[in-house]
Parts: sequence; structure tokens; C-alpha cells
Amino acid sequence: MVSTKELSKDTRNKIVDLHQQLGVKKSTVGAIIRKWKTYKITDNPPRSGAPRKISPRGVKMIPRTVEKFKGV
Repeated sequence: MVSTKELSKDTRNKIVDLHQQLGVKKSTVGAIIRKWKTYKITDNPPRSGAPRKISPRGVKMIPRTVEKFKGV
């Protein structure tokens, strides 16, 4: 087994303080660290698929417009 160096209490306290100051969940911190170890990046990766052609406001407007002109 590989032995790892334990962090000092001071270092662990600094990590916890930073997490609390930033207001970020522990799981988020862990996910960022895992992504850094795997890909050596902290940016969000590009999303798959094409972007939406219509805005959320437009999506809400379509049913209202259809109802408005239903009898025409």
C-alpha cells in the first residue's frame, strides 16, 4: 500500500476555513479537486449538443399565443 503524508491540523483548518468563506459545499470542493487531478483544468468543459434556439421566455410565450389565436 502507498502511504500518504498526513496534513497538519493547521493545514486542515485552513482548508475548512476557505470552504466556509467561499460558501461552497464540501462535495463541490471535492468535485473540483477530482476534475483538476483528472484533466488539469478548472474551467467548465464545453457542453454537448447545440444551444437552444429559443429563449425560456419564448418557450413560455408559445402556449399563450396558441391559446390566444385558437379560434382564428
